[in-house]
Amino acid sequence: MAPAESAVLYLDDCSDANELIALARQAGLEVRTPRGESTEGWDDDRHLAYAASHGYMLLTYNVKDFRALHAQWQAEGRRHHGILVVYFENNRLRDMKRPNIIRAILNLFNSGLPLENEFHVLNHWR
Repeated sequence: MAPAESAVLYLDDCSDANELIALARQAGLEVRTPRGESTEGWDDDRHLAYAASHGYMLLTYNVKDFRALHAQWQAEGRRHHGILVVYFENNRLRDMKRPNIIRAILNLFNSGLPLENEFHVLNHWR
């Protein structure tokens, strides 16, 4: 089974947006959100632990904190199902729009690269 067919995306609080959810589902991706999972307002470590315990890949715009969490988890030998991040520079012309984010996710999935226990910057997959 291809990663895109088997992966479940978990959006953390900062990436939980109706348009992104709708676009992901239109692309055939399974999506979970803090609103739907009753995890709204949790700190980043709890979101990652929740996603990991349910086999979900986490999507966030909070690059700095999740890069640090990924490094911490690596050092501790903890495993997760992948962290996907999007950098924003507050530049309307350069920042990724939601359709670009979905396209980048699909491009990454189709690349065949490992996803589990990896940290991927979606901006590289436009």
